[in-house]
Amino acid sequence: MTDQFTIQFVFHQERGYGRIVNIASNAAIGTALPATTFYAATKAEVLIMARRFAMELGRRGITVNAVAPGWIVTEMASAGRSEEDFQARVRNMSERTMVGRTGRPDDIANAVAFLASPESGFVTAQVLTIDGGRMDYIGHG
Repeated sequence: MTDQFTIQFVFHQERGYGRIVNIASNAAIGTALPATTFYAATKAEVLIMARRFAMELGRRGITVNAVAPGWIVTEMASAGRSEEDFQARVRNMSERTMVGRTGRPDDIANAVAFLASPESGFVTAQVLTIDGGRMDYIGHG
């Protein structure tokens, strides 16, 4: 544990309330995009850690959950691409979702806000996948 985590943990423990929301990726649960194996493995570990910390901290009033975003339109997603190439990528990724669009940063922020709120006090050890219903998962043959 880092000193920062220890300080935050003690602060929340004194209040008897706390929320930890980890950000992972839907790659952790098996999207079929090539060349993402190591990325997916590290994000899968985030999910495991969230569940383990939830088990260890729950009796202290601290919930631990994870958000697994799908493909989100951000500056990072467009970096190094021409506008034409980026728009083609957005169309391609939109076609992979049940809702027919790519994600926006607000989609993730709203989920995190809920999981961090007092109203989510009975939600712990969960993974909330926010990907518009991606249909290209390994094993969904």
